Amino acid sequence: MLSTLLGWHFGGVREDSELRAPGLTRAKDVLLGLAAFYTVASAILGASRAAVSRGGATPVRSSTESSRQTPPEAALAMQLLRFTGDGSLVLLAATVAVSALIEATAPKPRGFLSRLLSN
Repeated sequence: MLSTLLGWHFGGVREDSELRAPGLTRAKDVLLGLAAFYTVASAILGASRAAVSRGGATPVRSSTESSRQTPPEAALAMQLLRFTGDGSLVLLAATVAVSALIEATAPKPRGFLSRLLSN
C-alpha cells in the first residue's frame, strides 16, 4: 500500500506532465487508483481469510493453494487474494511504464503563438 501511495505522490513525473501528455497523465492516475484499490482489497481479503479460520491459522497445501481442511470462505479469499495481489503488481509496473512514456514526451505548445513559433 505504501508503494502505491508513494508512487502516486512521487510518481517521477515533472510538474508539466499535464502539458506533456494529458491522456497519459490521466491513464497513470487511473492505474495508480486501481493499484490502490487492489492493494486495499488484498489487505481485506487477507484479514478475512485469517478471521474465518480457528485461531487465525488457515490450513493450506501451499501459500497459494487450499487444502481439504480449508474453510470454503477462506479458500475463496485465497483465490481472490492471488488475483488482487498479482493485479496490483501488474498495475504498478504499468504505472512505471506510463511514467517513462510521459517523461519521454515533449511538451505540447498550448497557445496560438507557441504553436506558430514551434514549427
